Parts: sequence; structure tokens; C-alpha cells
Amino acid sequence: MRPFFVCLALLLASLVPAIAQGPPLNGTPEQLFDAGMNRISGSPASRDNFVALDYFRRSAQKGYGPAQVVLGYFYDTAQIVAGDPNQAADWYRKAAEQGDPLAQWLLGRLYFMGSGLPRDYSAAQKWLTQSANQNNPFAAYLLGGVMLERDYAKAPQWFRIAAEQGLPQGQYRYARALKEGRGVGQDRLAAYAWFLVALEAGYGTAQNDLGELDGILSRDQIDQAKTKARKLEDSVTRSVTAHGCTGWDGEFSETPTPPPPRIQHFCR
Repeated sequence: MRPFFVCLALLLASLVPAIAQGPPLNGTPEQLFDAGMNRISGSPASRDNFVALDYFRRSAQKGYGPAQVVLGYFYDTAQIVAGDPNQAADWYRKAAEQGDPLAQWLLGRLYFMGSGLPRDYSAAQKWLTQSANQNNPFAAYLLGGVMLERDYAKAPQWFRIAAEQGLPQGQYRYARALKEGRGVGQDRLAAYAWFLVALEAGYGTAQNDLGELDGILSRDQIDQAKTKARKLEDSVTRSVTAHGCTGWDGEFSETPTPPPPRIQHFCR
């Protein structure tokens, strides 16, 4: 009997590493993706970025959109792997073609920035429009930026969509359009209100514009604008915050950075 128990103990010992590693490497795409997330967000003892990367890659190769976006993110931000915009675009595109609004935003962002890829406003417009039509405020905001280069008269409508979804950058750019009368009728009172909403949301760049309008508008107009701002704050909802798509460095940059994997689920 003793040899039997020795063999059994050896067999169980051989299974422990496989169990600890997560699902088998031929698991479902969802299992592989979840195992990858556990490996990058688990306890320090279980965290292993390179094992996580392998799980994500296997899941992505099976066509799982969220894993494809995560791989694109790693190549886009040069985390875990060397930065490679072409690889980032390829993985984002695979998920974008499945209708993933986060992937569409991030792919459009790459073409809009032209960082490591040729700048392509047509491709940026295509993907950002698809994402914005699925209520992604970051995509709507960047689409406004594309329109400034291609057809500035259409830019304010996209900035306004982002603004009304609570994105401070969109609020600021829509206010700028109203202040300057570029692509929309000039309305300095409304501009003041939107600048104030953006400022109170933490977008400090709006302070200078408010200072300029303080020297142009009358006291009565400023009071009206402040009342309008309070009403806007009651009606404008930060949809991305409500869903949890918030809380990363670069979120409020002029060109927002991609959300990290732990947040991406909330950005769809």
C-alpha cells in the first residue's frame, strides 16, 4: 500500500501548480481573461504580469474582445511589453470590428493622435463616430477635435454631447466654441455657464477664460450665467462616473489616456 500512497502524493503535488495557475491553457476565452485579470490585480503573492499577459493573449487569439482591448492597451502604453502602436491598433481593431465602443474610441484615438502611426483623420472619424453613437463621451469629445480639423462647423455639436454627458474637457471645448462663435452662434453668457461647470468639475484651464469674460460681461449677465450653471449641473450627469469609468491618471488630459484594465469593464 505504501507505494500507492507515495504515487498519489506525487500526483497531487504535480497538480498543485496547475491549479494555482488558473484554468487550463485551452480554457474558454472568458476563463483565460478572468485568470489574466486575477494575475494583474490579485494579491502581491499571486501577481505575475507575464503569466497574465499569456492568459490575455490566448483569450484574445480566441476572439474575445475585452482581452483584445487589454492587449492593445499594453502595446499602446508600453506596459509589460515594448510599446508598439501598430500592434495596439491591430488588437483594438479586432475588438472594434465586433462593436466594442471602448476599442472603437481607443483605435480612433490612435489615428487622431498620429503617435507612432500616420495621423489619419478619416479613420479617426470613422471609429470615433461608431463609439460616440454608443454614448461614449470620450469618443464624442475627440470627434469634436477631429471636426475642428475637417469641418469645424460640426465640432461644437460633438463637444456638446460630451459636455452633456459630464466630461469636463467637452464642457470646456463647447464653452470655447460659444465664447468665440466658432461653428456655433456666439453666446458669451452660455459660455460663462459652461466654463463654470467645467471649472467646478476640476478642469482648471477654464479659470482663465472665466477671467476674460468677467471683464466683458455685466454684473447682471454674470449672475444670470451662474444661475444657468447651477441648472446645468442639475441636469448634466457624469455618465462615465456613474458607470465607474473614472479614476486614472490622464483621464482629464487634453487627449485622455486609455483607461487601465481594471477600469475598462466600466467604460462600455
